[in-house]
Amino acid sequence: MDSSHTPGLIDKIGAISAKLDDMEQQFAALVETQNIQGEIYLESAKLLQMIQSQMQTGIAGLFEALGGAPGREAGEPRTDVAEFTDALSNLALQLGHELNTIKQTSNLALRAGSSVQLPIRCVFMVHSIPMWDALSDVYAAMLEDKRFDPVVISVNSTPLGFGAYEGEDVVSQSLKQLGVKHLRFNMEDSYQGLDILKALRPAVIFRQQQWDYCLPPAFRTNELTFARLCLVPYALNLAASLGDEIITEVSAFGFDQAYHRAAWRIFCETATTQSYYRSFEHSDPAKFILSGYPKFDRLMKADKTDAWPIPTRSTRGFRVIWAPHHSVGGHGLGFGVFDRIWDSMLRWAKESPDIEFVLKPHPALFGHALTGENVGLFQNAWTRLPNCAIEMQQYGELFAASDMMISDGLSFLAEYQLFDKPIVFFDSEQHVEFNGLGRMTEAATRRVRTFEEMKQATLEYKNGKAWEFQAERRTLLDTILPNQGKASASILDAIVTGISAEQSNLALRAS
Repeated sequence: MDSSHTPGLIDKIGAISAKLDDMEQQFAALVETQNIQGEIYLESAKLLQMIQSQMQTGIAGLFEALGGAPGREAGEPRTDVAEFTDALSNLALQLGHELNTIKQTSNLALRAGSSVQLPIRCVFMVHSIPMWDALSDVYAAMLEDKRFDPVVISVNSTPLGFGAYEGEDVVSQSLKQLGVKHLRFNMEDSYQGLDILKALRPAVIFRQQQWDYCLPPAFRTNELTFARLCLVPYALNLAASLGDEIITEVSAFGFDQAYHRAAWRIFCETATTQSYYRSFEHSDPAKFILSGYPKFDRLMKADKTDAWPIPTRSTRGFRVIWAPHHSVGGHGLGFGVFDRIWDSMLRWAKESPDIEFVLKPHPALFGHALTGENVGLFQNAWTRLPNCAIEMQQYGELFAASDMMISDGLSFLAEYQLFDKPIVFFDSEQHVEFNGLGRMTEAATRRVRTFEEMKQATLEYKNGKAWEFQAERRTLLDTILPNQGKASASILDAIVTGISAEQSNLALRAS
């Protein structure tokens, strides 16, 4: 790097320092105007003193590395570019941590200093319609409860945490079809949406997933802590690893992410999953509430309906759901076998007009795990067959209308059990291990390892074979259905109770 660039770099560093000084002043004003309780104010003051000291040290270190301290001769060569680069990188990392600390302290101060009045405003950030079943009953219950003011917001996402953030238009259109009133955060700059969200002043925010990188930057955990973060898991977690570097019985990716740690309440489907969350010992165990699973309550209501996407013919065909996972090719979780059997499935469907096949893929399968023109060619060939269809959205009614399912994993292996129909698990034999719930679920399925075994099992059930894993299914259902039919009511009561306790404690401390 030419030494002539040094004055410009120094100017930029000085500008950064000035901006940070201004931010400190604004934050100090915020602390004062919010009338934060004494201990929070004290922590804020300590934080600002630390930042000022570290900034001075960091800037001085940069000047030293630059050889640009006062008195340096003009044109004198800088001796160590690597040292300067390291110093700049370290300062940037340090300032990033400190700015995040300011943000979190500010967010928590705003939350602690705000009184919550009835009705309690709860925001649901929706980026996936297939996941909406986990929250739809909670939202519906809030609409009927004078204690709550629910607001739904559609947002963009990217299914596996990479690629463009998109899909809000599809989510919005589906919510309209479901009759769900909502706001649309479809702006390219997600921070514009965050400004609107803060203006709504929600007491509670529900996100659909714990993973941050599936969502635009403004809707990640560290930006949302000005409200009480809550989570109803979008699916029952059955795998011991979701890509964890260290593999144990319980996946940290599934049960100990930043969102889990920052959450105010996590509503647990089963006593087993509650124990999984608590096993990491990173959060107050009391925040993990055994509520039961509103998603299962919602799916079981669908058993009274019939929504099959293939038009009725003169003779009703045997109805099969084919539900492939996205982790194909032995990559990731390793459950998917779509890449191994898609052509065999296409031939089978062509040869079997008396069987109706609805393909219900994982949302990340097409366009993410599988790409290229062959995907489109397959989809076109599949949907041209009169006995075949593809369904991408909600699926409770689809499950209710079917006769059986074939799947290579994951959560459908448990969810389809609610409908008391045969389910065949195509074992890739190269997937990550199941956790305890997963092993219990696997035991309640008909396990096959080849396409011919899967085809044979399907034909047996088509011809009237009785389900041979009824005892295993009963054991699983007894485990995954605590508080059956009452999960949403339990969640609403827990929110009211928790906020009321906070408000009472604030009143006592203020008196």
